[in-house]
Amino acid sequence: MQHLKKISALKNQLEKLETESRALNQEIKDRQQALHKGREEYDKLSMEEKNIKASLESKSKRKKQLMASRSNRLRRFGDHMPELMESINKAFAQGRFKKKPVGPIGACISLKDPTLTLAVECCLGFFLKSFCCDNYKDEKVLQGLMSQYFYKGNRPQIMVCPFTDHVYNLQGRGVHHPEFPSVLDCLNIENPVIANCLIDMRSIESILVIREKARARKVMQGSRPPKNCREAFTADGDQVFTNRYYTPEHEVLVKYLGGDPEAEISLVNGELENIQAQLLRFQLHSCSVKEDIQLMEEKLRSVIMACKKNQESINKVKASITELENIEEAQDEDISSLEEEAQENEQKIELEKRIVKEAEDELRKHEKGLLAVNQKFKDVKCKMEKLSDEMEQLKEEQVKAETVCNKLDQTMKTLEKKLKDHQNNIQSMKEDLSLQEEDLRDCEAKARELCPERQQVDQSPRSIDVEITRLRQKIKTQENSHGDKEQIIREYAEAHSNYKSKSSQLRDLRKFIDRLDNIMIDRQDRYKTLRKSLSVRCKLYFNNFMIQLHCCGSMMFDHNNETLSISVKPPGQEMNSVSDMRSLSGGERSFSTVCFILALWEITESPFRCLDEFDVYMDMHNRSISMNMLVALSERQHLRQFIFITPQSISQLPKSTNITIHQLQDPEKDTEEE
Repeated sequence: MQHLKKISALKNQLEKLETESRALNQEIKDRQQALHKGREEYDKLSMEEKNIKASLESKSKRKKQLMASRSNRLRRFGDHMPELMESINKAFAQGRFKKKPVGPIGACISLKDPTLTLAVECCLGFFLKSFCCDNYKDEKVLQGLMSQYFYKGNRPQIMVCPFTDHVYNLQGRGVHHPEFPSVLDCLNIENPVIANCLIDMRSIESILVIREKARARKVMQGSRPPKNCREAFTADGDQVFTNRYYTPEHEVLVKYLGGDPEAEISLVNGELENIQAQLLRFQLHSCSVKEDIQLMEEKLRSVIMACKKNQESINKVKASITELENIEEAQDEDISSLEEEAQENEQKIELEKRIVKEAEDELRKHEKGLLAVNQKFKDVKCKMEKLSDEMEQLKEEQVKAETVCNKLDQTMKTLEKKLKDHQNNIQSMKEDLSLQEEDLRDCEAKARELCPERQQVDQSPRSIDVEITRLRQKIKTQENSHGDKEQIIREYAEAHSNYKSKSSQLRDLRKFIDRLDNIMIDRQDRYKTLRKSLSVRCKLYFNNFMIQLHCCGSMMFDHNNETLSISVKPPGQEMNSVSDMRSLSGGERSFSTVCFILALWEITESPFRCLDEFDVYMDMHNRSISMNMLVALSERQHLRQFIFITPQSISQLPKSTNITIHQLQDPEKDTEEE
């Protein structure tokens, strides 16, 4: 009976432990979910912090470019753009370019309406950094210069198009709208090369600029779009087609076509301050989330340890119950030992309960600590917000102070420059005075040599200076009209040398032309001889072929009028003066035609020869002679391929390895049953 009571007590204890185990497992799941959510939030914050840092870096780089563009506007298009332009000028001065490249395009254009700057910049995009070259040789030279200042993936694009002095005629090609201008209409382009390049590469004559988004959708997508209009851009940089609409993913700012760098710098400074404050907030939030994750991980580990200990206690109780159930009632001597073991198990259970209770107490302490930390975080966050507000005010005051300081610095530099200029002017005037005094002494010494006594002059110094100035101008006028002596001699020498070289070239060209004339005359003579030879051969071959039918045939070539006359006289009519082909029978005309074709084959070098239905109107005698002539010619010219197509029977042909016969099946005839 006592044995059963122990088993019942152990089972009750086991139920309590299992209930506690389920509660601990549920708590573990809840904490794991909370930890997972915390880690996801931390990852999101890390990603956003990374994006903010990238934005901060790009804004800082943009600020550096704007600061550099204060002194040189070309730095808007790249830090090394001024150096590249200087290299282009040097290379052009050295004669490495046939025509000087033009660019960057953004530096060669300006806008009529500054409010449309963003729309035009979104339309032109990377073309604003591009260069134009007249030919591919200049393009290679420019690429070599660019490689010294730009990486391969960051080099400005080079577009090759022939340079012209006038803009394309766009009549019938451009878009014309009564309310909205095209991109070409929005731009001031002095260089026609730039205008033609943008017309070729971007079709700016067919792109509209519409300020409002709704109006742009209505014009492009609501009804039939304007004639010759491909697309449109809004004032915010949105791109509108007839069947789709694109909005920039990120905020787009004017980068290349901006006007006032100081205004852009102040705008970028404000954006940098906002981004830095945002980054600071994200970093504080990330730190607090990271601390929360660490606390949750510690709590989760403590709960997992408690759950493991509880599971060990459950296993021990289950083992004790199993041992008690397996003990037989007859073994009374083991009851005392089992009771002692049960007492030990109860003590262990009590110990485990105390451990679990201590873990729960520790958990509550951690929760209280977490609440205190959260309260501290909220207090720190409030202080940070107050400090950020104060910092923004201080930054605004700092920006104002820096602006005033910059203005004062510029004023001071201007005044210092003016002072330095005045001092330099005073010093130069003193030097001029000393030089003039020396000149005066020299002039007086020279005058004394001419006249020991000083002469009294009635004219005033001003009138003398006027007379000297008049004489100098007269001398200068004579030099301008006739030129300087040394310059005239130098120009004469250059002209004489150029005349000699051109005369030598002219003599060589005349000799070359005479030689070409002789060559052409010789070629004409050879051509006429060859033409005459071919005509005679063709006549002989034609007459020989006609003799096989006992006919007399002749051919008359008129090369001047480019005509050919053929006359055939049948047997027995050789003395007849009339030789009209129309008087011949059909078989005789067919045979004459075959003889004419064979004569042409004898004087030509074509590798393929083909005749189709040449024997349709021939009788058997003429057909046999024609076939023999064709076979004989094909065997004689066995390196060429002959193709003869005839509906007649070819059983009389001789058997030869060079002759292949392809006979088609007769067509089927439909028979009507009566």
